[in-house]
Amino acid sequence: MNLIKELIKAKGLTERLVAQEIGVGYHSMQKTITRAPWVNKSGEVKFRECRHIREKIAAWLGYPYELVWGPDADFFLKKVIAEEIKSQAEKQAEKQAEKKAQEKLQALGIL
Repeated sequence: MNLIKELIKAKGLTERLVAQEIGVGYHSMQKTITRAPWVNKSGEVKFRECRHIREKIAAWLGYPYELVWGPDADFFLKKVIAEEIKSQAEKQAEKQAEKKAQEKLQALGIL
């Protein structure tokens, strides 16, 4: 899976929502993230690299363009994804602990 897609998913969001938030079309964003190939008029295969969309995605993620799209992006994005997954797991654990506390308080008739 593409690391940008994986990061968006790790944040619990969808590509469609992110596209709406940054003001670009969903399909344009999707093709930019996956570097969708296309053939130009002279028959050369090119890859979609819309800088303005990439800049918006990087800004939305809160990181500089070069970190998200540069030569070391894979290493950086894997680190960020791992941090995001850890953060989401911690939030989930907090929610579960809070729910259990609420249930105990209700069982005791305090709430």
